[in-house]
Amino acid sequence: MGKQPNLYAFSDIASLAKTLRPYILQCQNAGLERHGLFKVAVSGGSLPSVLAKALLDPEQGRPEDAVQFAKWEIFFADERAVPLDHDDSNYKLLREELLDKIPKTLGQPK
Repeated sequence: MGKQPNLYAFSDIASLAKTLRPYILQCQNAGLERHGLFKVAVSGGSLPSVLAKALLDPEQGRPEDAVQFAKWEIFFADERAVPLDHDDSNYKLLREELLDKIPKTLGQPK
C-alpha cells in the first residue's frame, strides 16, 4: 500500500495562504525545471480567493519565491456547464478573484 496522504487543518485563511504559497512555488519550480511550464488544476468555492491571498503578496526577493504566471497553464477541476461569464462559473470566479488582479509584471497564465 502506498504512502498515506497528509491532511492539514488551518484556523484561518491567512494561515492557510501563508503555508500554501511556498507549497505552490515549490510545485511551480519543480514543473518549470522538468517541463518548462507549470500545470495546475483549480476548483471554485473559496479556492480562488485563497490563491489570490497566497500568490499576490509581494515576492520575498529570491528567484525561487517569484510566481511565474506566464509559465502557468490553468485547468478547471469541476467547471460547471454554464457560460464563462455566468455567476455559477468557476472560471468567472477565478478570473475576478485572481486572474484580473495579477500585476502585468508577473505575466498572465495560459
